[in-house]
Amino acid sequence: MNSLGEAAVVFLVSAGLCLIVGRIVIRWLARAQCVAPTRYEDCPPLQAYQQTKHKTPTMGGLFVLGVGVLVAVLAGGLTHREGWLMLGAVVGLGVVGLLDDCLKFQGPNAVGLRSLPKLLVAFAVGAGIGVATLSQPQHYSELVIPWLQQRVELGWVWVPFAMLVIAGCAHAVNLTDGMDGLATGCVATVLSVFGLWAMSGDSQNRVLIPWCASLVGACVGFLWFNSFPASVFLGDVGALGLGAAIGAMSLLTHSALWLLIIGGVFVAEALSVMLQVASYKWRGKRRIFRVAPLHHHFHLGGLSEPKLIVRFWIVGLLLAVLGLTTMERL
Repeated sequence: MNSLGEAAVVFLVSAGLCLIVGRIVIRWLARAQCVAPTRYEDCPPLQAYQQTKHKTPTMGGLFVLGVGVLVAVLAGGLTHREGWLMLGAVVGLGVVGLLDDCLKFQGPNAVGLRSLPKLLVAFAVGAGIGVATLSQPQHYSELVIPWLQQRVELGWVWVPFAMLVIAGCAHAVNLTDGMDGLATGCVATVLSVFGLWAMSGDSQNRVLIPWCASLVGACVGFLWFNSFPASVFLGDVGALGLGAAIGAMSLLTHSALWLLIIGGVFVAEALSVMLQVASYKWRGKRRIFRVAPLHHHFHLGGLSEPKLIVRFWIVGLLLAVLGLTTMERL
């Protein structure tokens, strides 16, 4: 069976297993009352929106990551160093997200894990990947510039660059995870592109194919429950873990800069938050957007949630195709 056929089998197994396990886990989460508290006290319309979701359990990322990792490992995802790096990234940030989720259930005013510990763990994971891939025969530290198809050797700068990529991806996906199926659908699209690129790479890159296929399958299976109206949310455990997977995959396929294109939805969401915070602090509490992240800005502007989600998916798909058409074999 060729790589595409094997990837299809892994995808189907992961999606099917997620559909089976998901029903069990969701019932357990509901009985345990794993429901995220309502936020946005300074924005009554958004707080009212969140209250419509207050009975929906979160932490669905537990079975997304669990199934995705299990199937990837069983499909041979640990036969090379790259597979172990993927495992470390997904599990490392997933555990931090799980801790963050659990701390939010400690009381009505609990805020979860502070930003600094999450950022430090993301930096540590990125540093580990950077050091492990530095000076390897695959020349991971060579940064490929989109469209120009030129390579720039970063040397030791590769390590802090990897730290920024992992932290940026993990937190960008977490910020995007604010509506039913929004982040999950976009993650599946981005990982599908990485899977196609991995198929055209060397033998070390091919170990990433099971990871892409399995995680995409888990995301699709999860969308069965997470699509509007959602029966379960990803939670930080899923958002941070999947974000780390995207970041690690981009580093291991020499395509980190292509994230600016194929991951354009995540980039826009993260930028909207940064611009909003900067404007509020430095422009006399004036805001650029109605509220950030960006999807809530459009929602408060009158766009219905289902239409907004589908349109973001369409934009993500168009950007993914743009990335594919402008990228030669790496």
